[in-house]
Amino acid sequence: MNIDEKTNLCGSIAIKQSNLGSVMHNTAYGSLGVNFLYMPFTVSDCENAVKGIRALNIRGSSVSMPYKQEVIKYLDKLDPIAKEIGAVNTIVNDNGVLTGFNSDWIGAMEALKEVSKLENKKVIMIGAGGAARAIAYGLKINKAETTIFNRTKEKARYLAKEFHLKYGGGINEIKKVNDYDILINATSVGFVPDEKDSVLSLDEIKENKIVMDVVINPMITPFLSYAQKKNCKIISGYRMLIYQALFQIEKYSGKKTKFKVLEKALLEELK
Repeated sequence: MNIDEKTNLCGSIAIKQSNLGSVMHNTAYGSLGVNFLYMPFTVSDCENAVKGIRALNIRGSSVSMPYKQEVIKYLDKLDPIAKEIGAVNTIVNDNGVLTGFNSDWIGAMEALKEVSKLENKKVIMIGAGGAARAIAYGLKINKAETTIFNRTKEKARYLAKEFHLKYGGGINEIKKVNDYDILINATSVGFVPDEKDSVLSLDEIKENKIVMDVVINPMITPFLSYAQKKNCKIISGYRMLIYQALFQIEKYSGKKTKFKVLEKALLEELK
């Protein structure tokens, strides 16, 4: 890749960075033959990071935890879906006008639909942060029967009320629920460097369910490993990551790439 004055810079703002976004985006831009470069930025000040996007004319930026909600107040415009979700994971810079989008919900729904239809499915979701908000929106419009649990009960109650979903309670109350089809961890529990942690124990996961984890690294988290032991169909967070990145790449470059191109590069990196 030749980097010059015409290179379109893209990046990501996060408190904890990985190079997975760079691997996917730069692989895509190389395969598409466009003069784009993606770089991760470790950020401790969200407001000034957004100012940097403007000042450096960065074409687009991913937004990761814990900035997906905070970043909204520093943007010029919000896509209607991002506004409804109340969280942004994608910023597009059009000549100094910064617009926030959300592709997390697309990524999660596409990953789930690979293994199951969603309408009338009974879903348990753990979490109430930015990723959980996106997934809640997607489950709602796909007419799944969703119940939300979270370590902080008030946050779960608030999110359930906001999206007209069911409130379940604290995480320890999940073990009382026997009748569900899909179980989703929408928290960061299990993410490197805490990769030995699981949001639920082996005994708290029911047999023969569909189990999804939004955590990307490690690819098979303890949560998913427990689910495998219970004969569950598992969905790794990397699939959601790829689907949401496909949206970002098209928004930044105006060109579409293929899932398999990103998957090959990502799986090689995660080995």
